[in-house]
Amino acid sequence: MADVREAIFAFIAARNPGLPSGAVTGETSLVTSDALDSIGILDLMMHLGDRFGVEIDEDSFDLANFASVDTLAHFIDDRRSDV
Repeated sequence: MADVREAIFAFIAARNPGLPSGAVTGETSLVTSDALDSIGILDLMMHLGDRFGVEIDEDSFDLANFASVDTLAHFIDDRRSDV
């Protein structure tokens, strides 16, 4: 799961170059924080799907999956294990 977490952090950092280091943690909500807008979340999901070979369907966009960086990392890691 650590590689998924790092991929999420790297994506957010690339998308927000002015974001201070450490501003996003494992507990940061991807829905309520300013880390990503709605388009950024869509792009992140497509990026993670491509990178880790998981299928992203409509059910993947449940807000519960974006409760935190760690929650999303667990979700992607679980999907990856199912492949």
